[in-house]
Amino acid sequence: MHYHPPQRYQAPPINALPVELLSYIFVLGTHEPINSDPNADDDCQPFNTDSVKAPLVYASVSRHWRSVALNTPALYTSLCITPELLREVGKTEILDTSGISTYLKRSRNLFVDILVDARDQQWDFEDDGAWFSAEHMTTAMGVLLPHIQRWRSLSILTDVLAPMQAALGPLEAHLRSYGAPHLESLRLMRCDAYAAHAPLADIGNSFLSSVTNGECLLPRLQRLTLRGVPAAWTALATTLSPALKSLELAFLPLAGQPTILELVSLLRTVPHLSRFVLNGSGPAIPDPAAPSSSPPSFEYICLPSLNSLTLGYTSSAAAVALFELLSAPSLHQLILEDATHPADTIPVDALPLLNRLFPSDADPAFPNLADLALRRTHLSGAPPSAHLSRLELLGTNALALALRATDVLCIRGPLATSSLSAAPTEALAQTGSALRALVEECGDKAPRVICLHESSYATHVGEPDEVFLLGGGTTCVRVFRRAEEEEGDEDETVMGSEIEYEEEAFKVGGVFNDPVFDARYGYVG
Repeated sequence: MHYHPPQRYQAPPINALPVELLSYIFVLGTHEPINSDPNADDDCQPFNTDSVKAPLVYASVSRHWRSVALNTPALYTSLCITPELLREVGKTEILDTSGISTYLKRSRNLFVDILVDARDQQWDFEDDGAWFSAEHMTTAMGVLLPHIQRWRSLSILTDVLAPMQAALGPLEAHLRSYGAPHLESLRLMRCDAYAAHAPLADIGNSFLSSVTNGECLLPRLQRLTLRGVPAAWTALATTLSPALKSLELAFLPLAGQPTILELVSLLRTVPHLSRFVLNGSGPAIPDPAAPSSSPPSFEYICLPSLNSLTLGYTSSAAAVALFELLSAPSLHQLILEDATHPADTIPVDALPLLNRLFPSDADPAFPNLADLALRRTHLSGAPPSAHLSRLELLGTNALALALRATDVLCIRGPLATSSLSAAPTEALAQTGSALRALVEECGDKAPRVICLHESSYATHVGEPDEVFLLGGGTTCVRVFRRAEEEEGDEDETVMGSEIEYEEEAFKVGGVFNDPVFDARYGYVG
């Protein structure tokens, strides 16, 4: 027999790394953005309930890793509060904040990013049956607010009113007393776009309604999103920092929308704005038919750094009024979308907007505009030629092709027909004909690339994933196939069993028992 002396234990090579380097690797693994696409939506949160648990995984590997993880405060700067933290105690549910308190302690004095996602996974939009209740929100804010001077970003997402109102009250109280000196991003979102269209929408207390002078409360704020959460607009104008770069106002109830005067005052305080979204949120303008109304007069709002503008309009007059006031010489991208209720039978004509943007007898309103998207827009006539670099059409009729795009024409759905009774196949056929006619008419000025969607065009223009040429080879047409994961998502939209889904459909507010819809169309059950 041969004697083999016991070999000395050799630590894994990774343990030979300096502690500072291993700690840095842990930080990268914890805080690396989930969506690294540079063109992704600006409000994409860089962490979720899974990524914030990464430090716990590192700490469970070995003693060495545990020591490094527990002594790296930067690992604990992302705080995520969701219904997953609810625990049953007797007959009630309480919010377990022990983990959040631990993270706040271990992050020491570093700045923290906070996500409070109170949305119901069952999509129950009733306040009485809210899973994450107002009491739970009060508990969450009670843990977070003592550290308000360390906040770097705060996102509060709800789908009903009560939890959001429970957050706004204590938040405003602490802002008045202490401010948020390091807060750079604030998102307050009631994620129920249809609530804004309710006839008697309960908007509750507006954000900053208790603030009279907000100067120096948010000195470093760079990104603000208010979706379904109205604000006290005069107070907000005094609160916003001139350094604000991104502003989004979306899906605000009619009673909470800013007037044209309030919007002008607000925009004047943010001269360095580069991204502005106004979707279904006004501005409210005086009724020209009212005997006491007179059109207000304002000076231009100059936003020299504005690069991207999204306007979801409910009135062409309000949209035109905004365009007439806005001077944005650097504007590159513009998205126009009809934001009226989906059940509205009379569409808003977008032709006055396009005539104002591209007047035939004057210079364009935005001289550097190169990228235009029209989504669910109605045109009563052909718009003027615009000669854009990129044009995107979704739910828009073929008249919009007159705008012209020299580089890319992207069509995400069948071009609407002039007849409401036209069959879908007719719309598809007319789309294919319109594109071929466009290429032939434009000749060498036709778009270099036309991007189409498989579900609308595969049977009339080309096969999925096919690339072919039109116009003697000057235009490349690409038909895109829908991603497999997108197809799977549509099959999972119905929550619960089929029987439960049918029962919900016949309840008040369900698809078969909607008083608002029935009243609009005169249905009597």
